[in-house]
This record gives sequence, structure tokens and C-alpha cells, in this order.
Amino acid sequence: MKRVALLLAALLAAEVAGAGENDFLATEGRLSDEDFHRLVACRAPPGGPCALDPIRWPPEVARDLVVGFAPVSSAYPSEMIGRMTAAVDHAIAEINAAGAALRLRRAARGDSPDIVVHLVAIHEGEAIAGTGLSGVDGQTIGAALVTVWWDDAADLSRAAIVLAEDLPGSDVVPVVLEELTQAMGLMTDIRNPYYDDRSVFAEDSNSVTRLGSQDREALRRHYPPETP
Repeated sequence: MKRVALLLAALLAAEVAGAGENDFLATEGRLSDEDFHRLVACRAPPGGPCALDPIRWPPEVARDLVVGFAPVSSAYPSEMIGRMTAAVDHAIAEINAAGAALRLRRAARGDSPDIVVHLVAIHEGEAIAGTGLSGVDGQTIGAALVTVWWDDAADLSRAAIVLAEDLPGSDVVPVVLEELTQAMGLMTDIRNPYYDDRSVFAEDSNSVTRLGSQDREALRRHYPPETP
């Protein structure tokens, strides 16, 4: 099972809501593109109603979505910093190539990132500390934790990704790709053997290093490409 957790935080709410290891739906076989998108976007079972309101980055932000790193503790393994940095660059390239109305880039000097990646010197099963984020510090981490904030218009305003220092090397690229893709507002995983080697949203697999065809389609449906 994946050791990735998720928190949802409404910008105007006083507390963090949402959930962790139960953020998936179980299905069987290949889903239609519509059912797949609705499942990952609003936790809808195939043919059923949404359990969550869809949330998205507003168009003006989505066209220039900035991803940056928080200052890294000197205790974080230096070799992992290089792996994580390369994995973030890979994930940005994958999302940008999906054909959605999204354009991600690494933060430049003076930028205020919309999505902040925290490399924390803690192991799986330990409590997160040191991010300074209410509702994040104190949470128990698996491999990673993604948290998003949104306003009462369902527009995402910021996101944070926390990555443990003992993430196995073979899991770095798949986990980072999933976390950054989920930070686009697609936050429900799918438990279904058909998707174990086909989708970053597969609940029971960390083997997917490239966005699958339905992952890309879900991004395009969530952020429809602009027509000329």
C-alpha cells in the first residue's frame, strides 16, 4: 500500500479537514475517461455523485504555477536533496506536457511559490515538525504528505508537499509525480489492479514514473486547454 497521505484545508476554515490513507475508491476494470476524472477530482464512484466539490487553481495562477523548495535542514541527506530536486523537475515536465491549461515552473529568486516542497529530516511514521504550517506539523508522515488550501469559491490558493528523508530511492520519482499531480486538485486515489501500472493515482502501487493516458486526460478535463 502507498504510504502517502493527504490533507485538505479550506482557506476560510478554522481547522484542517480530510484524510489520509482512506482517500481512495475501489473499482474494477478500466473506467471511462469521465468516470476516471470524476473519481480523482471529486471522489465520485463510477456513475455516482461527487462526495467533494471540485477544487482548481484559478486560470491566471494555473498559467504560471510556481513550485519551490522550503529551506532544507542540514540534517536532510544530501544525496536525497539531489534526487528530490530532479524528481520535482521531472514531475513539472510531465504535467506541462499533458496538454492541460497548466504551466508549472520552478521558483526563481524573489518568487513566492504557490506550491512549496518541504524536505523534512524525519522518517516514515514520525510526526512532522518544522514546516511552520498549522495542521501539517504534528501529522504523522508516511512517504509523503500533500496539503492544499482553497477559498469559498473552490479556488486553490496554496499547496504544500512534505517528503520524508527515508523514501526508498525507487519510490522518489513516482511519489513526487503523484504528489505534484494531486496538488492540481486531483486528490482521490483509485484502488483497482488495472491501474497499478497505468496511473499515478493507483492506491496500491508506486511504480508509475510517467503520467498515464487517463492521468493526462483528467488534467485536461480539470483544466481544459484554451481554444484559439
